[in-house]
Amino acid sequence: MSDINVFVTSNLTSSERRISPQWSMAHLKERLETITGIKPENQTLHYYPNQHSNVFSKLSTSEDYITDKDKDTFLTSLNLNAYSRIHVIDEDPDSAVNELSKETDIGIDNNNNEPEFKLSEAEYVKRADSALQWKKENRLGRFDPNYEALREKEQQENKVKLSEMKVGDRCRTINIEGERRGVVRYIGKIQVIDQGESDWVGIEFDEPVGRNDGSIAGFRVFECRPGHGSFVKPKQVEVGDFPELDPFASDSEEEL
Repeated sequence: MSDINVFVTSNLTSSERRISPQWSMAHLKERLETITGIKPENQTLHYYPNQHSNVFSKLSTSEDYITDKDKDTFLTSLNLNAYSRIHVIDEDPDSAVNELSKETDIGIDNNNNEPEFKLSEAEYVKRADSALQWKKENRLGRFDPNYEALREKEQQENKVKLSEMKVGDRCRTINIEGERRGVVRYIGKIQVIDQGESDWVGIEFDEPVGRNDGSIAGFRVFECRPGHGSFVKPKQVEVGDFPELDPFASDSEEEL
């Protein structure tokens, strides 16, 4: 599954970041610590859906939020969508971050240390000092005049990739974590990911380096062992003669 852009805010920070819906809540909180300075064990996350999206019709307004402190939860279960917002609250009143908040008088009630900072999506869009406004001014991301052309190019590249693969093909993906090999188990659209707008490739990896067991958000797409399945964009997949790697083989043995 491809990464998505979300806005990350706290009482002292505001930025736009890319996250993977396949991350666990524990991993997300570790990443949020580097952005907000708030320790994972002290974080409560409020999730504000994009008010312009109808995906979250079950939420009445952009003021609604989801709070999830379960470190084993995967973000896919929250149905995150692009350009929504995650607000991080520090539950430790004596933390350095909250002390700084008091000193600068930002978003903290000094009488009871309860966070006062509330910002709706409509208010955020109007701010002149936000990451969103900066991207607009610099024509970055979806504000790039060539954004639609780039998206069209990506879609065409995905179509070419899809024409070269079929279910049962051996494949590999390469990312910052290295090469991962497996078998193509599914090719097609998945309604629960992006309302069925894009094509996805479901892979059963040889090793437990995946994010699921072939199901996502409670919807079964294919069957595989827990922790061996993932859904990725076609452009990330290369099919071919990629036999299963021997994890115990040494470099010297591979050179013989």
